[in-house]
Amino acid sequence: MRVFVMSGARLLSLLSMMFIVGGMLSGCATTKAPPAVPPIFDASDYQALRLDARKLQLIENWRMPMKPPYIEHTLEPNMSGLIIQWASRVLIPVGGSGEVILDISQASVSLTGLEKSNNVVSLFSNQQESKIRVDIKARLMWIQPIGNKQGTVEIVASASKTVPETASPNDYDVAAKQTMLDAIAKLDRHARMKIAEIPRIILP
Repeated sequence: MRVFVMSGARLLSLLSMMFIVGGMLSGCATTKAPPAVPPIFDASDYQALRLDARKLQLIENWRMPMKPPYIEHTLEPNMSGLIIQWASRVLIPVGGSGEVILDISQASVSLTGLEKSNNVVSLFSNQQESKIRVDIKARLMWIQPIGNKQGTVEIVASASKTVPETASPNDYDVAAKQTMLDAIAKLDRHARMKIAEIPRIILP
């Protein structure tokens, strides 16, 4: 029977080679995940409100600043466009007279930098670098000449999301679109709550 004795240096060399080969094989077996797809707004996700009015008027009074920190002018669709899609789906006039007016005074999307920590632990972590914030402000007015009925409510919503320092341009796009959708969802909830405060505006 033969007994093979391996020196410590040779054993260390062999183990190092096995580690390298194993790492190469592992790298070959691992496939890179495809980039995330930006979410798409679907107005059909929201239930319609039957309003006692003959027509709906949408007024877009928000003027995009077109400069930092605002970025809505770089997005397609922009925030105002999503609000109009939502309103056209949700605020449905079914009455024989009267008017509902939605005046959009703010539909902003901003991108601001975040202060990063300089401690030793943070140097080895993926810190949050930026914050995307969406702010919506609108006024809904109802004028119903029959019975001299009317009402006005203020509707607001906001949402934000932070983005890490390793984010790609696609990651920023995904984060912006998701934040916009989050803001629309909050807008929908607040609008339903405020509209319900106006007596007799909602029809069965």
